[in-house]
Amino acid sequence: MLNLNILQVENHRINRGFRGLLLVSFFTAAQFAYSADTVLSKVDNATGVLLENDSSALELSIQFTEQVALFEKRISSLGSEFGPLDRGLIEPLEALSTLTIEAGLFEKADLLINQRLQLIRVAEGPESLSLLGTLADLLENNIRLKNWDEVTENFENINFLYSRNSQADPSSMLNSLHATRSWHLTALYVDEPRNRIDHFQDSRELLQQIRRLAEDNFAEDSPQHIPWLYQDAAEQYLIASIISSEDELGVKARDIILRREMGSREAYLREGLNTVKRIGEIIETMNNAEAEAMAMIYEADFLMLQQNGTAGRKYRSAMDKLAEAGIEQERIDAFFLRPVVLPVSEFYFSLADAIAAQDADGYKISFDEDKQEAVHMGTYVAWSESVPYAEQPELPKLAASLATELRSVDVKFTIWQRGNTRTPSAQRSNPDTVRIRRDAQDAIKNMQFRPRFVDRRWKRLRGVTMNYQYPPPL
Repeated sequence: MLNLNILQVENHRINRGFRGLLLVSFFTAAQFAYSADTVLSKVDNATGVLLENDSSALELSIQFTEQVALFEKRISSLGSEFGPLDRGLIEPLEALSTLTIEAGLFEKADLLINQRLQLIRVAEGPESLSLLGTLADLLENNIRLKNWDEVTENFENINFLYSRNSQADPSSMLNSLHATRSWHLTALYVDEPRNRIDHFQDSRELLQQIRRLAEDNFAEDSPQHIPWLYQDAAEQYLIASIISSEDELGVKARDIILRREMGSREAYLREGLNTVKRIGEIIETMNNAEAEAMAMIYEADFLMLQQNGTAGRKYRSAMDKLAEAGIEQERIDAFFLRPVVLPVSEFYFSLADAIAAQDADGYKISFDEDKQEAVHMGTYVAWSESVPYAEQPELPKLAASLATELRSVDVKFTIWQRGNTRTPSAQRSNPDTVRIRRDAQDAIKNMQFRPRFVDRRWKRLRGVTMNYQYPPPL
């Protein structure tokens, strides 16, 4: 097998979207399925526009051209020798797809990655876990191309590979299903509006698959159920929010979800509460008093979402349990001084973890020279303009390259004793329009907060600020 040295390309940039090209390795040469003429013409066209303003463009174009020409020449000759299905094609195709991606030629990269995928299937079988890396590359490139249906298919193919391999552990399969579910929730604000309810319904079905898989693989009271159970509880709030939406998503949700399931907003919130109680039952078997207290806090949160008057009593029981667990009273008091938007996105087993998550979003309590308190709740990113008071789900790692525009509004408001808000005031927005400010103010009005507790009693808190962000309508 012949080998080909590839030139190293370092930190050359061009103003219109070329990123640093980096290609350092030895690659086996093989057949390349399309001509480089098209690639080179696009690069030459792009660089030609910038020659007057950027002298490095010519150097970049020359180096890119040389690399593609080297690949094409060597691949052509070795293709005749080894044939079109030889696995030696895989590495040079990977290198060349990297090169075309760096040049912004995503459609050409798509052809190369798909060719690589077919070669691995021929070499190692259609169900080999060796396909995962290439499927991930294909998925990321489809995100660049905004081929949302293909992204969904890529996630589903990854799930299929895990499901067909007995050596894949249950956690890998669960995480893969979770990533696909997260993608469907993400697609709700990036895909076409007509597809949104389908994405949400697909996400619900995937969560049920996750629950069934967890039940099949973990003991009944295993703590490994807790993350998935809490996702189930949080999903009930999402359903309640979507069916309350005033736009076409809400209309479709009420028709498809309520008509089929004969539910109500209150029924879904009760289901969420029952699921949180189930988490508490599991935690009781763990002999961890602090975690038990946290479960009480989450139960109280869901009581607050239902405007249930027993929430305050449950919060106070959680305070007592934290003290029983040996948590310093100062830390307990500091935690309950912090109002938060409900429901919290993740289940945390300790005060420290919960506070660290808040701090990561920019939560800060400070005092000025006159000892006047300022509570800034950090940044809150809403799911979509249709569901502006539900938090945007976390992106799956494979879709981390997805970049979405966000509207941003700094809002100031009061949180009352029952966790509701009044008279939110938009201080500034980007873009600066009346509509965007009004949208943010309306969203804050509809949020439910865990209120501030002082001396074990709810207390009104004025002058709270938040940076509220949301994706613009499609």
